[in-house]
Amino acid sequence: MKARRPALLPVALVATFALAACSDGSSSAGVSPTDALASRNAEHRHEMLADGAYEANLHVLNPRSQSELDPDREDGARGVARGKAYFTIRNGEITATVSALGIESGMIHPQHIHAAASCPPASADVNHDGFVDVIEGVPFYGPILIPLDDDLTSQANGTFPTATGIEGRLRYQSTASFAAMLADLNAPDPNTADAVVKLDGAPLALETRHVVIHGVDSNTPLPSTVASLPGVPAFLTLPVACGEIRRIR
Repeated sequence: MKARRPALLPVALVATFALAACSDGSSSAGVSPTDALASRNAEHRHEMLADGAYEANLHVLNPRSQSELDPDREDGARGVARGKAYFTIRNGEITATVSALGIESGMIHPQHIHAAASCPPASADVNHDGFVDVIEGVPFYGPILIPLDDDLTSQANGTFPTATGIEGRLRYQSTASFAAMLADLNAPDPNTADAVVKLDGAPLALETRHVVIHGVDSNTPLPSTVASLPGVPAFLTLPVACGEIRRIR
């Protein structure tokens, strides 16, 4: 019988869930910093007024860890993680929805919008241990931009959803003020060396981002070569699904 998993992740996990982001503060040749800031502010104001809808098809990452190596057959052979994420911006509010199946049931699953627009390919497994771990995925999906938890207006606070049932179903939805979320994303970065990146005046541009869901059974026999973050077990950080966001209207 598998041990019960904690219902909540430590709050610190949100702030330590990926490698530190490296930002490029250079401006284009011939453009003054003042003009560049004015341009970013104009884009920011335009974005706040623009409604839109976006989706991401979530495809499996590390399928072997979710099927062949799943140590718990009592909860059924659910297969591997797959699903969709939706984002709508309308009337000054943003709503994020994730619907997925095949996620390990009975545990919370960290999920984020990451700053880059690429899901890691199998070749990202640079140490050839058969798994694309969270560290190997960072060059492709980048640092955390928006934790998909129950508080979209704060990168630092919030609780991630729990998958339930024999199908490993994850249902998540959260709505927030779009202006409040953008204000937090453009606030001064309290720790430029952590996992979370700020927009720094750049547009949100959801269609240039992607979604990642993390977490497998705590008893999965992952090899010691599967890297994680200091103090965070590899089963919580292993990516299980990823999808690039595209605008649909």
